Amino acid sequence: MRAKPLLATLAVLATIIVGFIYVYLPRTPGVAKMKPLVEIAGISKEKVEVFSPLELDLNVTADYGNPFDPSEVNVSVFFNLPDKRVIEVPAFYYQEYRRSLSGYGERLDPVGRPCWKVRFTPTAPGHYSFYAQVRDKWGSVARSETYHFEVIPSQLPGFVRTSPVNPLTLEFDNGSSIFFVGLNVCWSGSRGTYDYDEWFSALAKSGVNLVRIWMAPWRFGIEWRELGRYDLAEAWRLDYVVKLAERYNMYIVLCLINHGQFSTIANPQWDNNPYNARRGGPLSKPEEFWTNEKAIELFKRRLRYIVARWGYSPNILAWELWNEVDLTDNYMHVRERVAQWHREMARYLKSIDPYKRMVTTSFADPNLDPLIWRLEEIDLITIHKYGPAGFINIADNSYELVRRVKEEYGKPVILAEFGVDWRWEGEPYYYKDREGAGLHDGLWATLMAGSPSTGMSWWWDNYIHPYNLYYHFKAVSEFIKGVDPRGLRYLEAEPLAGEGGELCDVLLYPSLGWARPQSNYFVVHLNGRVEGDLTQLSSFVHGRWHPELKNNPRFKVTFPEGGRVVIRINSVPTGGAVAAVYVNGVLAKKLELPDKDGRNDASANEYGIDLEIEVPPGTHEIFLDNLGADWFSIDFIRFEKAAYRRATARVYGLTNGTFALVWIKNPEHNWWKIVNNEKIEPLRNVTIALRGFEDGNYVVEHWDTCSGTLANIERLSASGGELIVRISELYNDVALKIRKAGSVA
Repeated sequence: MRAKPLLATLAVLATIIVGFIYVYLPRTPGVAKMKPLVEIAGISKEKVEVFSPLELDLNVTADYGNPFDPSEVNVSVFFNLPDKRVIEVPAFYYQEYRRSLSGYGERLDPVGRPCWKVRFTPTAPGHYSFYAQVRDKWGSVARSETYHFEVIPSQLPGFVRTSPVNPLTLEFDNGSSIFFVGLNVCWSGSRGTYDYDEWFSALAKSGVNLVRIWMAPWRFGIEWRELGRYDLAEAWRLDYVVKLAERYNMYIVLCLINHGQFSTIANPQWDNNPYNARRGGPLSKPEEFWTNEKAIELFKRRLRYIVARWGYSPNILAWELWNEVDLTDNYMHVRERVAQWHREMARYLKSIDPYKRMVTTSFADPNLDPLIWRLEEIDLITIHKYGPAGFINIADNSYELVRRVKEEYGKPVILAEFGVDWRWEGEPYYYKDREGAGLHDGLWATLMAGSPSTGMSWWWDNYIHPYNLYYHFKAVSEFIKGVDPRGLRYLEAEPLAGEGGELCDVLLYPSLGWARPQSNYFVVHLNGRVEGDLTQLSSFVHGRWHPELKNNPRFKVTFPEGGRVVIRINSVPTGGAVAAVYVNGVLAKKLELPDKDGRNDASANEYGIDLEIEVPPGTHEIFLDNLGADWFSIDFIRFEKAAYRRATARVYGLTNGTFALVWIKNPEHNWWKIVNNEKIEPLRNVTIALRGFEDGNYVVEHWDTCSGTLANIERLSASGGELIVRISELYNDVALKIRKAGSVA
């Protein structure tokens, strides 16, 4: 099926000469228009496998000024499939480059002249045929000869979909399913693609198989220098990274727009955006992007190019339309129109993507109830969560967040960005968390929440890579190797207190940020469990100035021998606050909190003091309020001597009745205590009842969660649906893989 080399060479030369005359030389009024022509100049493979890409080189002769505008020149290839369907795949304008390192920066030098290409991936074996077609701006149409080829079966898994077996999980076209292990690697530094050579090699060795990449103005953004014309050098860089991902069997969530491009406040880049009227674009302000017809037409044109160039790759797991769309200008005032825009663009993407892959989008505030996540056109929910405020207890917070969003929307949920600190300036906490305790907890907790992927940490280039924290990914990837997530459900588990025992503290870390808590009542049990939605425990205790946000927390706590309530106060804004604690409806303590630093930073540790209240033995209602004007922020609330120590282990797990993945954690071991050099007490003689198992004999594997190695194996029996596990000492955490004797996962 390969075109003859001599004819192809002559055709290329003719196209270059004619194309130069008609594209680069000025037109003379009245001169007859050029007749369009298209030929197949090269075919990448003689033998094509299912889910393996085929690349075509085209010779195109037509009268056009902008090769990226399909109204001027529309080039496509029509593939006739074995099932009699016909698929149109747009061609894309392409320039080859040669890369090199010049000092500390990547240099790209053009190789040859631009040309046209088509990429196509067959999804079934059988006989195929195709021809190319070009339509010019005058409406004239030309087509090539028809070519034929055979597609043979392969072992490649194909594209990733939501699973029809369990729509909260993902599976490949070949019917297989895995847990993904993810990390953001959104852009490179000055070394360009050479950074990805280094990162992807390290990630692949560590078991990472899902990454997230932005098409940002500073890297991979193809429409930033000039509106309607695409940066072929940045497109080539993205080509390189996608092919590198294919080589390493890694999947990509490709984010098409970052919030700053259409923001004047949050990481603002609006002034340099080519859509801005000041740069010759059609928009006078960012929020017009959602409704301006010219902007919509231009963005659809860009989507067409993106699908044409990278849509072929099964390793593009999903299109992410936006990063943190709620940070664009005036989002809350135009959110309904933003939702309509997402519906329109998602439908358009699915109409032009031959492989109908998943579409998602993301928000900075995971507690928003965005209209967009309810759209049937949005297949996958990607959420973001950062500390320090509201994210000290990453294990509980990320687990509850993923689980809540899954249950609310009925779609797969991935924690696509997380970190112990959102800040990149000053002294962010991740630099102090040198062992990656926050990273570790985010990976394991999201896995146990039933997400199709572990949480995807941020700060890849200035934290994870230089601190060499890849072993955390390696450990979890070894643990889940070969596990099919589709049949798993949440595991019911209970740490047992036994008779009496040593009392300990219950430490609650807030999770909610700047939002009104949907619920504010929490019951603390003697095993350390908290009844109530801890994702709604806010780090802000509001006063008079924000009645729309004020829903301050109430607790019901039992102190067998009496104890104390301790609230760690972090900061106040310029308006100041007045902390008040009520015990059984009676004011127990009041503390004036005037502004000290002239800042409105909730994480500034302006006070860093403990507000303490003694309570007698018994069960008490505790109410934390603010009698002042503005908010004050808290780091934690500690109920001293309110639980039996050995019953406080956190247990997270997934099971199908004969197989289970279990993660058992000492709640005292968290990144906050580590970076602040606070003492961590181990748990001893922990006994846990795991429920929902078929009766019989089980093999229980104990895994080291940092090394990813099997520590020991024991054999236990389940009776009455219950399996009892005992751990002599628990300083940080342990993972269990439990399998009924004679069965497989």
